[in-house]
Amino acid sequence: MAWAPQHCVAAADKAMHSLYARSKELVFDLVLGVVVGVIGGGVAYAFLRTLSWANTTRLDHGNLIYFLPLAGLVIGLMYHHFGERVANGSNLVLEEIHEPGAGVPKRMAPMVFAATAISHLFGASTGREGAGIQITASIADGLAKPFSPSPETRKLLLITAISAAFGGLFGVPIGGAVFALEVQENGRIRYEAMLPALIAGVIGYQIIESLNIEHLVTGTLVNVSLSWPLSWKLVLLSGVCSALAVAFIQLTHVVHRAAHSLIKWQPLRPAVGGCIVLLLVLVSGTRDYLGVSTHLAEGAFAGAVGIAVGAFAWKLVFTSVSLGTGFIGGEMVPLFIIGALAGAQTGRLLGASIPLFAAIGMMATFAAASNTPIASIVIGLELFGAGAMLPLALTCIVAYAMSGKRGIYHSQKHALLTRSSSVK
Repeated sequence: MAWAPQHCVAAADKAMHSLYARSKELVFDLVLGVVVGVIGGGVAYAFLRTLSWANTTRLDHGNLIYFLPLAGLVIGLMYHHFGERVANGSNLVLEEIHEPGAGVPKRMAPMVFAATAISHLFGASTGREGAGIQITASIADGLAKPFSPSPETRKLLLITAISAAFGGLFGVPIGGAVFALEVQENGRIRYEAMLPALIAGVIGYQIIESLNIEHLVTGTLVNVSLSWPLSWKLVLLSGVCSALAVAFIQLTHVVHRAAHSLIKWQPLRPAVGGCIVLLLVLVSGTRDYLGVSTHLAEGAFAGAVGIAVGAFAWKLVFTSVSLGTGFIGGEMVPLFIIGALAGAQTGRLLGASIPLFAAIGMMATFAAASNTPIASIVIGLELFGAGAMLPLALTCIVAYAMSGKRGIYHSQKHALLTRSSSVK
């Protein structure tokens, strides 16, 4: 039995080595989450304050919208001379997660920040969370480059940056973390990034909360039982949300392709887009669809009184034209607004609760467009409470299943095969 002490010593050494290695990983995850969370929180604060100023200034000085074509020309010139890979936006961040290469350009942060502020100031219908993700990822990746991080470390870094930005900008720390883990590859969640992503999302959120910055929509839904009559109405709502997601993706792509085909000089594309947006204002007879349009979401949750029946369609067209021709911002908030408006009108048509359908429509439309049903459910729970958890989950999952693989992020990978391709 002389081998017994030696065996015990070897086992103890192995256990200590494993414990040491795991401790290093935990410390690294903690430091990564804290540092990127602080960056994301700082970016979220500066970005939200700037965009709040831009939208308020536009509303106070209505004539600013007539300079939208000129603003488009400025953005076009900026991206034409300095853009290069920056123009790929959030898709570039996803590409760097899949196959780390040259990194996220340092100039992406100031360019996206400035271009988004200009877009909002003069009335382009764009969002903000997508831009915030790009800014945070650019800063975090730039600060990490001198340390020559490994490809795997850079993947963790960028996923954590997405969580920090999303958690801070939208006020959903857990949903931001789940979104960061889910969005990069449909069908695969990177569990190795879970801890730093959660830490970063919570810190980004806490920074914004401590500074009393208001988010897009908040509220609590009453408890809702999932009855059979409600279930079929929710399935119909799923179809509406899925159709809107597909329409948004397709129309934005068509506008983008047409702009590239018909307008060869890049700086002119957003300028022409600005002219088209002004024409849409004239045709629609309202400026409600310019900028973020947060008042439309608030109106949808208040019963959709005084909101045009086709408001969701108008907002979809305004946003597709703005983004498709080259204005900067993002798709997330517009999709939330479109979904809330469509959900409210669907609820009114079916005789259901309008606030309930507005909240669920908001999340289900985003789930279908971004291929992130789990994150959308979690975000909905954080924003509106768990009272409508079952209706929310059912609608998000069905809408996602109906929408197919295509999403707003063309660089998003798909890990799962369809049933038809997996069955021999």
